[in-house]
Amino acid sequence: MKGKKVLIVDDDPRVIDVLSKLFADAGAEVEGAISYEAGLTAIKKDSPAVAIVDLMLPERSGIELVKETRASAPETFFVILTNSINAENLADAMEANITLFVQKADHDPSEIVQMVASHFEKK
Repeated sequence: MKGKKVLIVDDDPRVIDVLSKLFADAGAEVEGAISYEAGLTAIKKDSPAVAIVDLMLPERSGIELVKETRASAPETFFVILTNSINAENLADAMEANITLFVQKADHDPSEIVQMVASHFEKK
């Protein structure tokens, strides 16, 4: 993860803090965004290597954020975090070409970092 730009978009600052620390410890350059609009701006401005986006943002869904920014950040690896996975969310994620859809309760934050790191090791 050394030198990779990672953006974490979540309306829970604790999630941003925990993941930011873990990704920074892995050598990534990390930025947090607490809202849909802040995430939108950061993705369009920085085209991060990774954008970890909460599915349920107060303003709009994380999948909508991915769809809105996909053209301006075609190389960004998008990860959706959620508290509940259902068939509709999975179908929407597949339609948006999201390859990593993670249920928060089932994974320790360090596992999320490892999943993302594994993606780049395969490249």
